[in-house]
Amino acid sequence: MVRMTKRSVILSILLLIFVNWGRQEGSQQNQPNIISAYGITLTRESSPREVASVLIKALDNNDEVMLTKLVAIKNEMEEFKKIYQRYGQRAKKITPEKVAITTAKGWIASYAIFEPGRTRIIGVKVEGEKAYVYCVGINSQGKERAFEIRMVREDGWWKVIAGLHPK
Repeated sequence: MVRMTKRSVILSILLLIFVNWGRQEGSQQNQPNIISAYGITLTRESSPREVASVLIKALDNNDEVMLTKLVAIKNEMEEFKKIYQRYGQRAKKITPEKVAITTAKGWIASYAIFEPGRTRIIGVKVEGEKAYVYCVGINSQGKERAFEIRMVREDGWWKVIAGLHPK
């Protein structure tokens, strides 16, 4: 019997979405030196809290273009390859664009339970090249729900890993 973790389930769902998609544009191929949105400017020196703030604002606004700029592309491409290998399939053409769009759509779907503008960051933990940003959002019934945003360092930037992880 195969035991699947929450991450495996989330990545498997994203893989299903990914496999059924046609080619779409909009990636972070040419990473700019700065990313500006919602009154926040991100650079390589930006903290995980600042990156999470932009992520949350982009989710509040269903801003898929901004979300794709925050994806930990290298990390997620490796995760997609592992999923293909786990199920004995040869990886189809995995492009950074498709991975970024799939991840952004996954975040939007996961975040849909929260009321826009009612999520706050309550803590941050950095462990070397990994970071965890702890958040609380308010769902449509007015109840608080805690979740975690996970990040890794890629090319000197804090980038966000797929999934909003419930706590």
